[in-house]
Amino acid sequence: YLFETFIMKRIYLLFLFAMLSAGSYAQLTIQSGATFFIQGGATVTVQGDVTSLADIQGTGLLQMKGSSLQTVNMNGFSIPNIEIDNASNVALGGAATIGSSFLFTTGKVQLNGFDLSLASAATLTGYDNSKYFVTNSTGRLVRNSLGAAFIYPVGFDVTTYNPVTLTQAGTPDNIGVRCLQNVLSGGTTGGPFVKEVVDASWAVTEGLAGGSNLTMTSTWNGTDELTGFNRTKTGISYYDGIGWDMTNLVTGASAGAGPYTITRSSVTTLANGGIFAVGTRPVLIQLLVAPRALLQGAYSAGGIMNDVLRSGSLIPLTEPYTGLTNFTHSGSGGLETIPSSVLATTGTNNDIVDWAFAELRDGSTGTVKSTRAVLIEKDGDLVDVDGTNTKTNFINFAGEIAGNYYVSIRHRNHLGVRTPSNITLNRTTATGYNFTTAATQALGSIQANLGGGFFGLYGGNANGNNNVRYGGPSNDEDQLLNISLSGNKNGIINGYNKADLNMNGVLRYGGPQNDENFLLNIVLGGNKNLILTQPF
Repeated sequence: YLFETFIMKRIYLLFLFAMLSAGSYAQLTIQSGATFFIQGGATVTVQGDVTSLADIQGTGLLQMKGSSLQTVNMNGFSIPNIEIDNASNVALGGAATIGSSFLFTTGKVQLNGFDLSLASAATLTGYDNSKYFVTNSTGRLVRNSLGAAFIYPVGFDVTTYNPVTLTQAGTPDNIGVRCLQNVLSGGTTGGPFVKEVVDASWAVTEGLAGGSNLTMTSTWNGTDELTGFNRTKTGISYYDGIGWDMTNLVTGASAGAGPYTITRSSVTTLANGGIFAVGTRPVLIQLLVAPRALLQGAYSAGGIMNDVLRSGSLIPLTEPYTGLTNFTHSGSGGLETIPSSVLATTGTNNDIVDWAFAELRDGSTGTVKSTRAVLIEKDGDLVDVDGTNTKTNFINFAGEIAGNYYVSIRHRNHLGVRTPSNITLNRTTATGYNFTTAATQALGSIQANLGGGFFGLYGGNANGNNNVRYGGPSNDEDQLLNISLSGNKNGIINGYNKADLNMNGVLRYGGPQNDENFLLNIVLGGNKNLILTQPF
């Protein structure tokens, strides 16, 4: 009797679902221990929510076709085949596994805090920039036993689509992906970068730690690029627990014309949250130095410079060295920008005096490996502005690895200085170096004696070359009078000008506080035949 009753119930259920497959359900609830079977070729359409405490059986299709947001809570159980056809989207209310196929027809799937796993042989089709998995919380899209190339169609929210493609050349494993909203300075912590990166990051995880060898291709749209992002020099960077690990040597041009892609191979470590990002300077490996130098043109007394250019709102928000004769950016340097807030007064010796040009030079040959346009404060500290637009108390020669280097500090109208010997730099601690304490702190002792035991970069270099001179070829008096002032000794030019040698915001040949007097009498000591030469 019990056997006959069971058979009758099963026949009744199969008949019922076969009948209802041509219609639709308001809700679908499957209790623990129940058997829910969708026959091959049949479609069960649900317009409401699905809640299950058992695997769905059979080879038929479960179709989500509501007119408002639907929730699927499988409580970790599996669905053989599912179709999403809901413009109002579907949300996971519990973890689920897809055994055979997942089809996007209309709408997106919000993973919330739950994983959606695809069996190793399951197919995923129909996705595009309007139909994908929204990884808005901790839930991941997981490909079980990942081997061949697989596209993870993910985006952080319903308006951003940033798929990533992974290929596993190592041990097949259950690889999960989440797309995150921003790129955080600490991978999973810290503030978001606001420039020079794609405004998204990817968390990639593995079921068993170790054994992976992934090739990753990240995808983004032009609208995802933050200010200063450089498509011709970018790459995928990994947060390794200390910082971002990408070097200048592995950056390159992105592919595509929108959307854009970039690829990284030989990904073998997915620790520390497995966070990856696309960009340049903010996500390059750090190399830190904290030098101090003084500018003769802006010098006041007691180791402090004036900030007339800053207080007069004359300092540009984009570095002035790109395109300037004799200043060539390399490595990750060039087109640095700052927000106006960095130039606001602090009432301290940390107020900004001007932009400076920092060079990282090979410890053996002295050749320039990387540059950075930085800021110099009233007390001579050279400071940088990072990817969060926050001023740092060091220079970051991003993209270069730890080692022994020479460091040069140059300025648009001063002679540069260089460390006379190597200094050791690393990615976590800023190595200090003070040029101001003695002339011998600079190569060749070419520094101006500013008095009171302070030394600084010689001013008067109006044409930005490697010497200061009043007469002879390529002299600075000619640059000042005939080129900048067009030969007019009575001319006055207000503003930010490389021939403004005393850095007071006014370019003039005669009259009070004029630049000719500064060149001849302050820098050259009244000697028209003296030539000061930068020794590198």
